[in-house]
Amino acid sequence: MNAEAELTQVLVRNACVNDGSNNPGEERNVDELLAVLEPSASDIEIVDSAPGRRSMVAKWPGFDPAAPALMLLCHTDVVPAEPARWDRDPFGAEIHDGFIWGRGTMDMLGHVATMTLAFRDLVASGRHLPGDVILAAVADEEALGGMGMGHLVQKHADLVNADWVLTESGGVRSGPAESPQLGVLIAEKGAWRVALNISGEPGHSSLPYGVETVLSIAAEIVQRLSQDSGLIHISDEWREVVRHGWNPQAAEVITDPARVDAVIARMPRSVARAVHALTRMTIVPTRVVTDGSWNSMSAQATVELDVRTVSGQGWDDIVEHISFVLGDDLFQRVDIELIRYANATRSPIDTELWGLLQECTRQIVPDASLVPTFASGCTDARFMRERGATAYGFGLYSTQLDAQEVPMMLHGDNERVDLESLSLMRRLWSEVFDGLAHRPPHSR
Repeated sequence: MNAEAELTQVLVRNACVNDGSNNPGEERNVDELLAVLEPSASDIEIVDSAPGRRSMVAKWPGFDPAAPALMLLCHTDVVPAEPARWDRDPFGAEIHDGFIWGRGTMDMLGHVATMTLAFRDLVASGRHLPGDVILAAVADEEALGGMGMGHLVQKHADLVNADWVLTESGGVRSGPAESPQLGVLIAEKGAWRVALNISGEPGHSSLPYGVETVLSIAAEIVQRLSQDSGLIHISDEWREVVRHGWNPQAAEVITDPARVDAVIARMPRSVARAVHALTRMTIVPTRVVTDGSWNSMSAQATVELDVRTVSGQGWDDIVEHISFVLGDDLFQRVDIELIRYANATRSPIDTELWGLLQECTRQIVPDASLVPTFASGCTDARFMRERGATAYGFGLYSTQLDAQEVPMMLHGDNERVDLESLSLMRRLWSEVFDGLAHRPPHSR
């Protein structure tokens, strides 16, 4: 078994689960990466933003101050998994039929392992590239990155100066086998954590007559929001993705706010879910929390919302749409609170980095072409885009991975990655380094 597969297994088995509670973390995967990198001569910095929230930034300096600095950006935490729903142990990293099964294999411990090993190989070779090469393995991405990349940007900005960024997602093949298309993540939606706080009349639950409980109000809020189809807004990035990846007739319809929902209803489920998400603001109730007990009626309840916005939508739009969906009768019963947020971001595709990725990919898959994609979730790339960097989500996966199945595995059940894909991805990062070495001199 190859080194990238073995390292991926170790990272999965460490079970660095981040449930978003901001409690002390279990993110010890950086220690495994240190063991891989420490024999090298790279400059390594360790940052602990909180107990169990450890990030690492390793730097291999370039020789040309005018050349762009490249960051390989990866996160070491994973979301929870419910073992009873899986066919294999989600933290066992067992290999079956050429696949490693486990939480984080796709999101994004396969990237972590292959990026780390490719970076180590570059340093071990002693070859300096024109620009700096930075490996950033960070904590807390699954909880919007406040104690990971967000902390680094705010408190240690000098460690994460980069012009170009490669990070998670992308690289799954679609289209004809002889000339596959490989998606490159250029944009992502905004993520907003919103609380609707409700106050009511407490009391003993054996005396319910005439009492409107906060739970009954919360239930009506959840029902109305769950029935809402979202606030449609066709963004520029969605138009760009559609222009490159859809036939013109379909593109016209799925960029038309008046017609897109009728088409979504006739699409395969996996495609419909993606198109629905990427053409609008979505508001999803994720949890109801109360101060009650088994035999008492709560005085307080909170409906927690996960709001995802496309570019052009902000806080005012969120409040206005929640008010519209709930109606005056319910909206006046809640106190709306913004917990934290991440803005929608994008990078253009007419860049040198895009050209470099195309050249390097064709060294491995000769007839492949790159197409832009747009994510309904958000990644740490947004921190770097907001600092002016060009950031893409990319990788390289084999034909063994079904493009329709991948979205269902991310944060879902039975997540897995094949050994061939890990080998391809490690080679991809090495090809990128080779490509950088042969780029003509230029100014940033």
